[in-house]
Amino acid sequence: MVRNRLSKWLLSVVMAAGIGHSTLLAGQFGPLSSRSQAPQARTQQELDQYLKFITDTSPQAIVADVDAFAAQFSGSELLGTAYQYQMHAYEQLGDFPAMLSSGQLALKSQPDNLNTLMALAPAIANRIFQDPPDAHLPALAEDYAHRALEGIEKTKPPRQTSLEQWAAQKQQMQSSAHEVLGLVALKRGQTSIAISELQLSIQLSPPPDGSRYLRLALAFAAAGDIRKAEANLRRAAELGPDAVRQLAMEEIAKLPKVKP
Repeated sequence: MVRNRLSKWLLSVVMAAGIGHSTLLAGQFGPLSSRSQAPQARTQQELDQYLKFITDTSPQAIVADVDAFAAQFSGSELLGTAYQYQMHAYEQLGDFPAMLSSGQLALKSQPDNLNTLMALAPAIANRIFQDPPDAHLPALAEDYAHRALEGIEKTKPPRQTSLEQWAAQKQQMQSSAHEVLGLVALKRGQTSIAISELQLSIQLSPPPDGSRYLRLALAFAAAGDIRKAEANLRRAAELGPDAVRQLAMEEIAKLPKVKP
């Protein structure tokens, strides 16, 4: 009963906060990868087709153009980047299975691409509490988060990014990856690991939004620490946004009273 309520609570948190900054973050970095040499088009036609889908504004058009590109240039060095664009297009369309499929195709070509890893890991983690459960998703989210953390340390900052900006971006990516690991641990009932990972996520993200404190509150509640659960709920309500604030206040009202 308690576990079922906690699962429903986290699902409410996900719905209130959306996939959140974790996935939006990845889109800001462009095609980050620790590869030393960027992929290149071999012909003008290949380049023209590539430029078509990277300049499309409609996610439906991007999906169709990438499918056409993959059919025509199956051996292209740009195929990983193409599937990466398609992955983000499916994300905009709210099609998680297709997003996951495109992301995994992107990783076949570019296994260490941070943009792809940092889009997939939180998107998958935000699905693991939904019904019906998919047994393979927690391990997949965990794998991508660990690969992202390893890749972050190997990746050189883009040329147009200052060292100060890169340090901030690294921290944001690390924060998101640790949040994923915290959610996976929570799904597995490993509350102490979940608390540690979610606290680290908050420490790495100045200033974090309220959704992360809401998730940390859930971990403390699952561990039976009602005082800390309430403290983090109040912090979540303070930081917002509105959907998180409302959910936090509702959950504070439901908490059992703790004697002083």
